[in-house]
Amino acid sequence: MFREIWRHKGIQSDKNVINSPNFIYFRQNQLSVIMTPSLLQKYFFLSCLILSLVILACEPNTPEQTNEPFDYSTPESKGLIADSLSRIDDLFDLAVADEWLAGAVALVAVDGDIVYEKAFGYRNISQKDSMEISDIFRIASMSKPITSLAILQLQETGALSFDDPVSKFIPEFANAQVLDSVNPIDSTYTSTPSSREITIHHLLTHTSGISYGFADTTMNKLYAKAGIIDLTTLRPVTLEENIAKLAQLPLKHEPGERWSYGLSIDVLGRVVEVASGMPFDQYLKQYIFEPLGMDDTGFYFDDSMADRLTTMYANQRDPKLKEFPNDPERDLTGDFPIRGAKSYFSGGGGLSSTAHDYLKFAQAILNGGELNGTRIIKEETLQNAKENKIGELQVGKNKFTYGYMIIPQNGDLRFNRSPNTISWSGAFQTSFWIDQERKTVGIMLSQMYPSYHQSKIYTGFEKAVNQSFDAAFGKK
Repeated sequence: MFREIWRHKGIQSDKNVINSPNFIYFRQNQLSVIMTPSLLQKYFFLSCLILSLVILACEPNTPEQTNEPFDYSTPESKGLIADSLSRIDDLFDLAVADEWLAGAVALVAVDGDIVYEKAFGYRNISQKDSMEISDIFRIASMSKPITSLAILQLQETGALSFDDPVSKFIPEFANAQVLDSVNPIDSTYTSTPSSREITIHHLLTHTSGISYGFADTTMNKLYAKAGIIDLTTLRPVTLEENIAKLAQLPLKHEPGERWSYGLSIDVLGRVVEVASGMPFDQYLKQYIFEPLGMDDTGFYFDDSMADRLTTMYANQRDPKLKEFPNDPERDLTGDFPIRGAKSYFSGGGGLSSTAHDYLKFAQAILNGGELNGTRIIKEETLQNAKENKIGELQVGKNKFTYGYMIIPQNGDLRFNRSPNTISWSGAFQTSFWIDQERKTVGIMLSQMYPSYHQSKIYTGFEKAVNQSFDAAFGKK
Protein backbone atom coordinates (compact mmCIF):
# COMPACT_ATOMS: atom_id res chain seq x y z
CA MET A 1 0.00 0.00 0.00
CA PHE A 2 2.81 2.35 0.80
CA ARG A 3 6.52 2.25 1.39
CA GLU A 4 8.39 3.33 4.52
CA ILE A 5 12.07 4.18 4.48
CA TRP A 6 13.70 4.84 7.81
CA ARG A 7 16.89 4.25 9.69
CA HIS A 8 18.05 5.01 13.22
CA LYS A 9 20.66 7.49 11.98
CA GLY A 10 19.82 9.53 8.91
CA ILE A 11 17.86 8.68 5.76
CA GLN A 12 19.30 7.36 2.51
CA SER A 13 16.57 7.89 -0.11
CA ASP A 14 16.31 7.31 -3.85
CA LYS A 15 16.41 10.77 -5.44
CA ASN A 16 14.60 9.52 -8.54
CA VAL A 17 11.67 8.46 -6.40
CA ILE A 18 11.72 11.58 -4.25
CA ASN A 19 11.79 13.93 -7.24
CA SER A 20 9.08 12.04 -9.15
CA PRO A 21 5.65 13.75 -9.57
CA ASN A 22 4.06 10.34 -9.02
CA PHE A 23 5.10 10.20 -5.40
CA ILE A 24 4.82 12.41 -2.35
CA TYR A 25 7.78 12.44 0.06
CA PHE A 26 7.74 13.79 3.58
CA ARG A 27 9.95 13.42 6.62
CA GLN A 28 9.51 13.93 10.34
CA ASN A 29 12.49 13.49 12.68
CA GLN A 30 14.03 10.11 11.76
CA LEU A 31 11.20 8.83 9.55
CA SER A 32 10.76 9.30 5.81
CA VAL A 33 7.62 8.08 4.00
CA ILE A 34 6.99 7.77 0.24
CA MET A 35 3.53 7.09 -1.20
CA THR A 36 1.23 8.01 -4.06
CA PRO A 37 -1.16 10.98 -3.63
CA SER A 38 -4.27 8.78 -3.67
CA LEU A 39 -2.89 6.45 -1.08
CA LEU A 40 -1.80 9.41 1.05
CA GLN A 41 -5.42 10.53 1.48
CA LYS A 42 -6.83 7.01 1.80
CA TYR A 43 -4.36 5.95 4.48
CA PHE A 44 -3.82 9.28 6.22
CA PHE A 45 -4.89 8.16 9.66
CA LEU A 46 -3.07 4.84 9.41
CA SER A 47 0.07 6.67 8.31
CA CYS A 48 -0.12 9.05 11.25
CA LEU A 49 -0.47 6.15 13.66
CA ILE A 50 2.53 4.31 12.22
CA LEU A 51 4.53 7.53 12.12
CA SER A 52 3.91 8.18 15.81
CA LEU A 53 4.86 4.64 16.80
CA VAL A 54 8.12 4.73 14.84
CA ILE A 55 9.08 8.15 16.21
CA LEU A 56 8.57 6.84 19.73
CA ALA A 57 10.73 3.81 18.90
CA CYS A 58 13.51 6.07 17.61
CA GLU A 59 13.72 8.39 20.63
CA PRO A 60 17.30 9.29 21.67
CA ASN A 61 19.20 7.30 24.31
CA THR A 62 17.78 3.96 23.19
CA PRO A 63 20.18 1.06 23.70
CA GLU A 64 20.90 0.73 19.98
CA GLN A 65 23.74 3.22 20.25
CA THR A 66 25.93 4.62 23.01
CA ASN A 67 27.18 8.15 22.42
CA GLU A 68 28.80 9.80 25.45
CA PRO A 69 28.24 7.41 28.35
CA PHE A 70 30.89 8.83 30.68
CA ASP A 71 30.53 11.11 33.65
CA TYR A 72 33.38 12.97 35.31
CA SER A 73 34.27 12.40 38.95
CA THR A 74 36.93 13.73 41.28
CA PRO A 75 39.74 11.36 42.16
CA GLU A 76 38.76 11.68 45.82
CA SER A 77 35.26 10.37 45.13
CA LYS A 78 36.86 7.20 43.76
CA GLY A 79 39.19 6.71 46.70
CA LEU A 80 42.27 8.34 45.17
CA ILE A 81 44.45 11.19 46.36
CA ALA A 82 44.05 13.96 43.80
CA ASP A 83 47.56 15.37 44.08
CA SER A 84 49.10 12.00 43.30
CA LEU A 85 47.72 12.17 39.74
CA SER A 86 49.86 15.27 39.17
CA ARG A 87 52.71 12.80 38.53
CA ILE A 88 51.06 12.19 35.15
CA ASP A 89 51.42 15.90 34.36
CA ASP A 90 55.05 15.83 35.45
CA LEU A 91 55.80 12.85 33.20
CA PHE A 92 54.27 14.23 30.01
CA ASP A 93 55.40 17.82 30.57
CA LEU A 94 58.95 16.47 30.79
CA ALA A 95 58.45 14.23 27.74
CA VAL A 96 57.29 17.19 25.62
CA ALA A 97 59.98 19.56 26.93
CA ASP A 98 62.78 17.04 26.29
CA GLU A 99 61.29 16.07 22.90
CA TRP A 100 60.65 12.44 23.78
CA LEU A 101 57.41 13.03 21.93
CA ALA A 102 55.53 15.87 20.26
CA GLY A 103 52.32 15.49 22.22
CA ALA A 104 50.03 13.01 23.92
CA VAL A 105 46.62 12.43 25.45
CA ALA A 106 46.31 10.62 28.79
CA LEU A 107 43.03 9.39 30.29
CA VAL A 108 42.07 7.48 33.43
CA ALA A 109 38.58 6.19 34.27
CA VAL A 110 37.46 4.49 37.49
CA ASP A 111 34.10 2.71 37.79
CA GLY A 112 33.17 4.13 34.39
CA ASP A 113 33.80 7.76 35.38
CA ILE A 114 36.67 9.82 34.00
CA VAL A 115 38.87 11.02 36.87
CA TYR A 116 41.73 12.33 34.74
CA GLU A 117 42.18 13.43 31.14
CA LYS A 118 44.59 15.88 29.61
CA ALA A 119 46.21 16.72 26.29
CA PHE A 120 49.91 17.63 26.19
CA GLY A 121 52.14 19.27 23.61
CA TYR A 122 51.37 19.50 19.93
CA ARG A 123 49.43 17.70 17.25
CA ASN A 124 52.01 19.24 14.90
CA ILE A 125 55.12 21.00 16.21
CA SER A 126 56.00 23.16 13.20
CA GLN A 127 52.48 24.50 12.99
CA LYS A 128 52.27 25.05 16.77
CA ASP A 129 49.04 23.09 16.59
CA SER A 130 48.15 22.17 20.17
CA MET A 131 47.02 18.65 20.99
CA GLU A 132 43.37 18.19 21.97
CA ILE A 133 41.54 15.40 23.79
CA SER A 134 39.43 14.65 20.69
CA ASP A 135 42.39 14.18 18.33
CA ILE A 136 42.72 10.99 16.28
CA PHE A 137 45.68 8.62 16.73
CA ARG A 138 46.86 5.62 14.74
CA ILE A 139 46.50 2.92 17.40
CA ALA A 140 48.39 0.12 15.56
CA SER A 141 48.24 -3.10 17.63
CA MET A 142 45.56 -1.72 19.93
CA SER A 143 43.42 -2.79 16.94
CA LYS A 144 44.01 -6.42 17.91
CA PRO A 145 41.64 -6.61 20.92
CA ILE A 146 38.85 -5.16 18.75
CA THR A 147 39.38 -7.77 16.02
CA SER A 148 39.51 -10.50 18.65
CA LEU A 149 36.16 -9.31 20.01
CA ALA A 150 34.66 -9.68 16.53
CA ILE A 151 35.79 -13.32 16.51
CA LEU A 152 34.23 -13.86 19.95
CA GLN A 153 30.94 -12.46 18.65
CA LEU A 154 30.97 -14.83 15.69
CA GLN A 155 31.79 -17.77 17.93
CA GLU A 156 28.88 -16.82 20.15
CA THR A 157 26.49 -16.89 17.20
CA GLY A 158 27.78 -20.27 16.03
CA ALA A 159 29.41 -18.90 12.86
CA LEU A 160 32.72 -20.42 13.93
CA SER A 161 34.40 -22.42 16.69
CA PHE A 162 37.73 -21.77 18.38
CA ASP A 163 38.75 -25.30 17.36
CA ASP A 164 37.93 -24.74 13.69
CA PRO A 165 40.90 -25.08 11.33
CA VAL A 166 41.61 -21.78 9.61
CA SER A 167 41.50 -23.63 6.28
CA LYS A 168 37.74 -23.97 6.78
CA PHE A 169 37.52 -20.24 6.03
CA ILE A 170 40.75 -19.68 4.09
CA PRO A 171 41.52 -22.84 2.04
CA GLU A 172 45.05 -21.66 1.25
CA PHE A 173 46.05 -22.51 4.84
CA ALA A 174 45.48 -26.23 4.28
CA ASN A 175 48.68 -28.30 4.19
CA ALA A 176 50.77 -25.69 6.02
CA GLN A 177 54.54 -26.00 6.01
CA VAL A 178 57.03 -25.23 8.80
CA LEU A 179 60.27 -23.43 7.95
CA ASP A 180 63.54 -25.36 8.16
CA SER A 181 66.10 -22.94 6.70
CA VAL A 182 66.43 -19.76 4.65
CA ASN A 183 69.12 -18.90 2.10
CA PRO A 184 70.11 -15.29 2.95
CA ILE A 185 71.33 -14.63 -0.60
CA ASP A 186 68.18 -15.31 -2.61
CA SER A 187 65.57 -15.88 0.17
CA THR A 188 64.84 -19.42 -0.97
CA TYR A 189 63.93 -21.77 1.85
CA THR A 190 63.31 -25.36 2.83
CA SER A 191 60.34 -26.56 4.86
CA THR A 192 58.52 -29.63 6.12
CA PRO A 193 54.78 -30.31 6.44
CA SER A 194 53.21 -29.16 9.70
CA SER A 195 51.96 -31.92 11.98
CA ARG A 196 48.74 -30.04 12.72
CA GLU A 197 46.49 -27.38 11.22
CA ILE A 198 46.30 -23.81 12.44
CA THR A 199 43.06 -23.20 14.36
CA ILE A 200 41.15 -20.07 15.33
CA HIS A 201 42.48 -20.62 18.86
CA HIS A 202 46.08 -20.50 17.59
CA LEU A 203 45.42 -17.21 15.81
CA LEU A 204 43.72 -15.60 18.82
CA THR A 205 46.63 -16.51 21.08
CA HIS A 206 49.55 -15.79 18.69
CA THR A 207 50.61 -19.43 18.81
CA SER A 208 49.96 -20.07 15.10
CA GLY A 209 53.58 -19.78 14.01
CA ILE A 210 52.79 -16.73 11.87
CA SER A 211 55.17 -13.90 12.73
CA TYR A 212 55.74 -10.29 11.62
CA GLY A 213 58.13 -9.52 8.81
CA PHE A 214 59.29 -6.18 10.19
CA ALA A 215 60.06 -7.67 13.63
CA ASP A 216 61.45 -11.07 12.60
CA THR A 217 64.81 -11.19 10.83
CA THR A 218 64.27 -14.81 9.81
CA MET A 219 60.93 -14.21 8.12
CA ASN A 220 61.61 -10.69 6.87
CA LYS A 221 63.24 -11.72 3.60
CA LEU A 222 60.48 -14.23 2.82
CA TYR A 223 57.74 -11.69 3.50
CA ALA A 224 59.48 -8.96 1.51
CA LYS A 225 60.02 -11.24 -1.48
CA ALA A 226 56.35 -12.29 -1.45
CA GLY A 227 55.14 -8.68 -0.97
CA ILE A 228 53.39 -9.36 2.34
CA ILE A 229 51.84 -6.29 3.97
CA ASP A 230 52.48 -6.04 7.71
CA LEU A 231 50.24 -3.06 8.43
CA THR A 232 49.00 -0.87 5.60
CA THR A 233 49.62 0.11 2.00
CA LEU A 234 48.82 2.91 -0.41
CA ARG A 235 48.21 0.33 -3.14
CA PRO A 236 44.77 -1.17 -3.97
CA VAL A 237 45.44 -4.45 -2.16
CA THR A 238 42.68 -6.33 -0.34
CA LEU A 239 42.79 -8.35 2.84
CA GLU A 240 41.78 -11.44 0.88
CA GLU A 241 44.73 -11.07 -1.50
CA ASN A 242 47.35 -10.44 1.18
CA ILE A 243 46.25 -13.26 3.49
CA ALA A 244 46.09 -15.74 0.58
CA LYS A 245 49.75 -14.95 -0.22
CA LEU A 246 50.72 -15.20 3.45
CA ALA A 247 49.13 -18.66 3.63
CA GLN A 248 51.56 -19.92 0.97
CA LEU A 249 54.60 -19.13 3.13
CA PRO A 250 55.98 -21.45 5.81
CA LEU A 251 55.24 -21.06 9.50
CA LYS A 252 58.01 -20.14 11.90
CA HIS A 253 57.14 -23.11 14.12
CA GLU A 254 54.45 -25.74 14.66
CA PRO A 255 51.06 -24.29 15.70
CA GLY A 256 50.71 -24.28 19.49
CA GLU A 257 54.42 -24.83 20.10
CA ARG A 258 55.41 -21.27 21.02
CA TRP A 259 54.06 -17.75 21.44
CA SER A 260 55.13 -15.71 18.39
CA TYR A 261 53.82 -12.21 17.83
CA GLY A 262 52.74 -11.56 14.27
CA LEU A 263 50.05 -11.35 11.60
CA SER A 264 47.68 -13.85 13.24
CA ILE A 265 45.09 -11.17 13.97
CA ASP A 266 45.21 -9.90 10.39
CA VAL A 267 44.34 -13.43 9.33
CA LEU A 268 41.40 -13.30 11.76
CA GLY A 269 40.17 -10.16 9.97
CA ARG A 270 39.82 -12.24 6.83
CA VAL A 271 38.12 -15.00 8.84
CA VAL A 272 35.56 -12.41 9.97
CA GLU A 273 34.85 -11.53 6.35
CA VAL A 274 34.28 -15.15 5.32
CA ALA A 275 32.33 -16.19 8.43
CA SER A 276 30.07 -13.12 8.41
CA GLY A 277 29.79 -12.55 4.66
CA MET A 278 30.66 -8.88 5.20
CA PRO A 279 33.72 -6.71 4.45
CA PHE A 280 35.77 -6.53 7.62
CA ASP A 281 35.49 -2.76 8.03
CA GLN A 282 31.71 -2.94 7.69
CA TYR A 283 31.44 -5.75 10.23
CA LEU A 284 33.35 -3.76 12.85
CA LYS A 285 31.26 -0.69 12.14
CA GLN A 286 27.92 -2.50 12.41
CA TYR A 287 28.59 -4.78 15.36
CA ILE A 288 31.12 -2.87 17.48
CA PHE A 289 31.66 0.77 16.54
CA GLU A 290 28.09 1.89 15.96
CA PRO A 291 26.59 0.05 18.97
CA LEU A 292 29.24 1.58 21.26
CA GLY A 293 29.08 5.02 19.64
CA MET A 294 32.70 4.85 18.45
CA ASP A 295 32.12 7.39 15.68
CA ASP A 296 35.78 8.42 15.38
CA THR A 297 37.25 4.93 14.96
CA GLY A 298 38.01 3.32 11.61
CA PHE A 299 40.62 2.15 9.15
CA TYR A 300 40.58 5.23 6.92
CA PHE A 301 39.29 8.81 6.99
CA ASP A 302 38.54 11.48 4.41
CA ASP A 303 40.04 14.97 4.30
CA SER A 304 37.38 16.36 6.63
CA MET A 305 39.08 14.53 9.51
CA ALA A 306 42.64 15.50 8.56
CA ASP A 307 42.82 18.44 10.96
CA ARG A 308 42.20 16.07 13.89
CA LEU A 309 44.77 13.47 12.84
CA THR A 310 47.94 13.71 14.92
CA THR A 311 51.26 13.97 13.13
CA MET A 312 53.54 10.95 13.48
CA TYR A 313 57.17 11.58 14.41
CA ALA A 314 60.37 9.56 14.60
CA ASN A 315 63.12 9.85 17.22
CA GLN A 316 66.58 10.79 15.97
CA ARG A 317 69.62 12.61 17.30
CA ASP A 318 69.41 16.06 15.74
CA PRO A 319 66.74 17.27 15.55
CA LYS A 320 65.31 14.93 18.17
CA LEU A 321 61.92 14.69 16.44
CA LYS A 322 61.30 14.42 12.72
CA GLU A 323 57.96 14.12 10.96
CA PHE A 324 57.38 10.66 9.56
CA PRO A 325 57.82 10.94 5.76
CA ASN A 326 54.99 10.99 3.24
CA ASP A 327 56.83 8.76 0.79
CA PRO A 328 54.61 7.22 -1.92
CA GLU A 329 57.16 4.41 -2.36
CA ARG A 330 56.60 3.19 1.19
CA ASP A 331 53.64 1.19 2.47
CA LEU A 332 53.57 3.07 5.78
CA THR A 333 53.54 6.84 5.28
CA GLY A 334 52.97 9.83 7.50
CA ASP A 335 49.65 10.62 5.83
CA PHE A 336 48.17 7.20 6.62
CA PRO A 337 45.17 6.83 7.05
CA ILE A 338 44.08 9.82 4.92
CA ARG A 339 45.75 8.92 1.61
CA GLY A 340 46.04 5.89 -0.65
CA ALA A 341 43.67 3.29 -2.03
CA LYS A 342 42.16 2.69 1.42
CA SER A 343 41.32 -0.90 0.57
CA TYR A 344 43.45 -2.89 3.05
CA PHE A 345 41.87 -3.50 6.47
CA SER A 346 44.53 -4.64 8.92
CA GLY A 347 42.82 -6.10 11.98
CA GLY A 348 46.20 -6.38 13.64
CA GLY A 349 47.27 -2.77 13.31
CA GLY A 350 45.26 -0.61 10.91
CA LEU A 351 42.72 1.22 13.07
CA SER A 352 42.81 4.81 14.25
CA SER A 353 40.81 6.14 17.17
CA THR A 354 40.47 8.72 19.95
CA ALA A 355 40.91 8.43 23.71
CA HIS A 356 37.15 8.64 24.32
CA ASP A 357 36.31 6.11 21.62
CA TYR A 358 38.82 3.60 22.93
CA LEU A 359 37.53 4.14 26.45
CA LYS A 360 34.08 3.11 25.23
CA PHE A 361 35.53 -0.15 23.98
CA ALA A 362 37.69 -0.79 27.06
CA GLN A 363 34.90 0.08 29.48
CA ALA A 364 32.55 -2.33 27.71
CA ILE A 365 35.17 -5.05 28.19
CA LEU A 366 35.58 -4.15 31.88
CA ASN A 367 31.78 -4.18 32.28
CA GLY A 368 31.53 -7.70 30.91
CA GLY A 369 30.41 -6.77 27.39
CA GLU A 370 27.94 -3.97 28.07
CA LEU A 371 28.08 -0.18 27.97
CA ASN A 372 25.29 2.19 28.89
CA GLY A 373 22.56 -0.36 28.19
CA THR A 374 24.11 -1.67 24.99
CA ARG A 375 25.35 -5.26 25.13
CA ILE A 376 27.75 -6.34 22.38
CA ILE A 377 28.62 -9.79 23.74
CA LYS A 378 27.48 -12.09 26.54
CA GLU A 379 29.23 -11.73 29.88
CA GLU A 380 30.06 -15.44 30.11
CA THR A 381 31.62 -15.43 26.62
CA LEU A 382 33.83 -12.49 27.50
CA GLN A 383 34.78 -13.79 30.92
CA ASN A 384 35.99 -17.05 29.41
CA ALA A 385 37.96 -15.12 26.79
CA LYS A 386 39.76 -13.05 29.47
CA GLU A 387 41.34 -16.12 31.07
CA ASN A 388 44.81 -17.52 30.31
CA LYS A 389 44.61 -19.37 26.98
CA ILE A 390 48.24 -20.35 26.43
CA GLY A 391 48.71 -22.86 29.25
CA GLU A 392 52.33 -23.13 30.34
CA LEU A 393 53.62 -20.83 27.60
CA GLN A 394 54.75 -17.37 28.66
CA VAL A 395 54.68 -13.78 27.37
CA GLY A 396 57.60 -12.54 29.42
CA LYS A 397 56.40 -13.36 32.94
CA ASN A 398 52.77 -13.08 31.90
CA LYS A 399 50.08 -15.00 30.01
CA PHE A 400 47.82 -14.32 27.04
CA THR A 401 44.03 -14.42 26.64
CA TYR A 402 41.85 -14.12 23.56
CA GLY A 403 42.97 -10.58 22.82
CA TYR A 404 45.13 -9.36 25.70
CA MET A 405 48.17 -9.99 27.81
CA ILE A 406 47.06 -10.86 31.35
CA ILE A 407 49.09 -10.65 34.56
CA PRO A 408 48.79 -13.83 36.66
CA GLN A 409 49.26 -13.92 40.42
CA ASN A 410 52.96 -14.70 39.94
CA GLY A 411 53.35 -12.44 36.90
CA ASP A 412 55.04 -9.09 36.31
CA LEU A 413 53.62 -7.04 39.18
CA ARG A 414 56.10 -4.19 38.84
CA PHE A 415 54.88 -0.59 38.73
CA ASN A 416 52.17 -1.37 41.32
CA ARG A 417 50.18 -3.55 38.92
CA SER A 418 47.25 -5.70 40.02
CA PRO A 419 46.92 -9.39 39.15
CA ASN A 420 44.44 -10.09 36.33
CA THR A 421 45.11 -6.73 34.69
CA ILE A 422 44.75 -7.08 30.92
CA SER A 423 46.53 -4.79 28.48
CA TRP A 424 48.15 -4.18 25.13
CA SER A 425 49.98 -1.43 23.25
CA GLY A 426 50.68 -0.20 19.74
CA ALA A 427 53.84 0.32 17.72
CA PHE A 428 53.18 4.04 17.29
CA GLN A 429 53.43 4.54 21.08
CA THR A 430 49.90 3.98 22.27
CA SER A 431 48.99 1.88 25.29
CA PHE A 432 46.05 0.86 27.46
CA TRP A 433 45.26 -1.41 30.37
CA ILE A 434 42.16 -2.61 32.16
CA ASP A 435 42.70 -3.17 35.88
CA GLN A 436 39.86 -5.52 36.77
CA GLU A 437 40.60 -5.35 40.52
CA ARG A 438 40.59 -1.55 40.74
CA LYS A 439 37.94 -1.21 38.02
CA THR A 440 40.21 1.17 36.19
CA VAL A 441 41.00 1.90 32.54
CA GLY A 442 44.18 3.75 31.62
CA ILE A 443 44.79 5.02 28.07
CA MET A 444 47.83 6.81 26.70
CA LEU A 445 48.00 7.94 23.07
CA SER A 446 50.97 9.51 21.27
CA GLN A 447 52.50 9.12 17.78
CA MET A 448 56.14 8.04 17.63
CA TYR A 449 57.79 5.48 15.36
CA PRO A 450 60.40 4.52 16.25
CA SER A 451 60.59 5.72 19.84
CA TYR A 452 63.63 5.47 22.09
CA HIS A 453 61.67 6.54 25.17
CA GLN A 454 58.61 4.31 24.87
CA SER A 455 59.32 2.20 27.94
CA LYS A 456 59.82 5.25 30.19
CA ILE A 457 56.54 6.74 29.03
CA TYR A 458 54.49 3.54 29.30
CA THR A 459 55.74 2.54 32.71
CA GLY A 460 55.81 6.11 34.04
CA PHE A 461 52.15 6.61 33.22
CA GLU A 462 51.08 3.24 34.56
CA LYS A 463 53.04 3.69 37.78
CA ALA A 464 51.66 7.20 38.35
CA VAL A 465 48.08 5.92 38.10
CA ASN A 466 48.61 2.81 40.22
CA GLN A 467 50.48 4.71 42.92
CA SER A 468 47.50 7.05 43.20
CA PHE A 469 45.49 4.09 44.47
CA ASP A 470 48.27 2.93 46.78
CA ALA A 471 48.74 6.42 48.19
CA ALA A 472 45.09 6.52 49.13
CA PHE A 473 45.53 3.35 51.17
CA GLY A 474 48.88 4.28 52.68
CA LYS A 475 50.89 1.85 50.55
CA LYS A 476 54.27 2.48 48.95
